[in-house]
Amino acid sequence: MSFDAQREKIKEICKDLLEKGLVETVIGYAEGGIDGARIPYMFGTPEGAKALCWDQRCVVNLCTYAYEKRDRKTGVVAKPCDVRGIVNYIAENQLNRENVYIIGVDCDGMVGADGEKLPWCAECSVKKPPVYDVKVENPDITDGESAKKEEPSSMPGDFAKFQTEISKCILCYSCRQACCGCYCPVCFMDRGVPNWQPAEPGQGAKMMYHLGRASHLAGRCVECGACERVCASGVDVRYIIKEATKFIEDVYGFRAGFDTETEPVMAAYDPGDREIGFLGGEKHE
Repeated sequence: MSFDAQREKIKEICKDLLEKGLVETVIGYAEGGIDGARIPYMFGTPEGAKALCWDQRCVVNLCTYAYEKRDRKTGVVAKPCDVRGIVNYIAENQLNRENVYIIGVDCDGMVGADGEKLPWCAECSVKKPPVYDVKVENPDITDGESAKKEEPSSMPGDFAKFQTEISKCILCYSCRQACCGCYCPVCFMDRGVPNWQPAEPGQGAKMMYHLGRASHLAGRCVECGACERVCASGVDVRYIIKEATKFIEDVYGFRAGFDTETEPVMAAYDPGDREIGFLGGEKHE
């Protein structure tokens, strides 16, 4: 199935939902972005569905636009990573399941302005929405291994690489603002006591910020690539977060955004959990 066929199906679904009053608002994509990228588009009438877009430039993760605590039913046109973000919000009690209607769309990855598949999409193995109310399928797309094999991690033994990446950072916090997992009303970096934010963004402050953010996203990252996409300095932000994500999956067998009923792994305690580090990494008996 082509993007064109999926787009017409999405329009049909959205128009029907609004005509029947099953949702009051729909969040999708429309034309108007820079370099052909699509922009978030919200509409509340059946006629509004005509302007919907769906193609390889629907890059933005729409789950952040569904995050607002609303008391009305909202439909969201959601790629698998968007769906995983919505599922996270529901599992973390930030969004009521009954207030969101998930229009899940099979996705084989988005491309940049140069027509090349985006790095995070090339590495993605989740191409079908794990949770949905209605699904727009593409029979040519299957879940499975990513098209691009990830290189073995160098983070544990290559502090120089970490320092090189962090040195590019200007502490503009764009990655935080774009991330669907960063929804705290006040970020730890913005707190005055203690004063986390120094007058000059030195290397130590940059390291503290990125490592702190990585620890906060452990078991919560949905691998949408928004952090790296918005970075003005070209920092490989994902390489840091991926280490925490891989650690959680290896140790606890958990990936974020697949089940609304499963308690977030870092918010749950099981006496049988593996003990880590100096305790040997075995199950506690």
